Amino acid sequence: MLDLHRLRIFVSVARLGSFTRAASILNMTQPTISQQIAALESMLGVQLIDRDTRKMRLTASGSVLFDYGERLLNLADEALAAVKNEAGLTKQILKLGVGHTLATYILPGLLSHYRKQHSDYRVRLSTGNTGELLSKLSAGEIDIALVGSPAEHPDIVTTSFMQDQLVVIVSPQDEWAAYQSVSLGQIASRVLLTREPGSALYATVSRLFGEEELLRVETILLGETEAIKRSVELGLGVALIQKIAIEREVQQGTLRTIALSGADDARTYLVAVRKRFVPNDAVAAFMNLPTFRTL
Repeated sequence: MLDLHRLRIFVSVARLGSFTRAASILNMTQPTISQQIAALESMLGVQLIDRDTRKMRLTASGSVLFDYGERLLNLADEALAAVKNEAGLTKQILKLGVGHTLATYILPGLLSHYRKQHSDYRVRLSTGNTGELLSKLSAGEIDIALVGSPAEHPDIVTTSFMQDQLVVIVSPQDEWAAYQSVSLGQIASRVLLTREPGSALYATVSRLFGEEELLRVETILLGETEAIKRSVELGLGVALIQKIAIEREVQQGTLRTIALSGADDARTYLVAVRKRFVPNDAVAAFMNLPTFRTL
């Protein structure tokens, strides 16, 4: 039988790609980590990690065990939580992951509503880009994620819950400030500010332009939507951005919006959960908020 303790150590090492980082997170020494991995390999009779390369790499057997190991540990954690919840030993927790844009412009209203109705439930919040949150969701670090599309992962299913659109933003002093619409070709002639790879916004922009064409556009990559807006206000370039993110600036007159012509400007936000995930009461209550009831 698999030793879950050793399996958890192996999965941590494989996920982080480092014995040292895993030792730090698990509060163990690196020699102990190595001994536990070696013991797991001895028990299974296979080599899991190729130690003959500079960069830590899983063997074929290690990759298979990593895939199954994550699922086994998620199931074990869910089983333990379910048993404790049934016995009334733990306070229910909503482990929620939210993309940066939604965390800023949508989440406050959702959490306010949730807390008013369910003050007895705790909320543990994680933020990040879509790629980071899907990884955390797959690893069982969070129970549910609210992200932008596209969001694809073999262990995860998604459902749309809100529609938005992309708009072009410029400063009021920009040469395009009075334009009604612009095309992708026109945008390609300007400096384009956008989010970092791994974010849903970058994936959308890459899809609209095409990966090869986007490489020919002069771009500035920023990690936060607010940084993009401030940079556009200062005249550093133009940006394609979610409409929900610029309502305040448009009202204040610090940004101008222009419609995107000749391309799909639709923006979809998604609820993501692990396949076969059984929600606890705290997660189910969140999913029962009016925003999600039609899902």
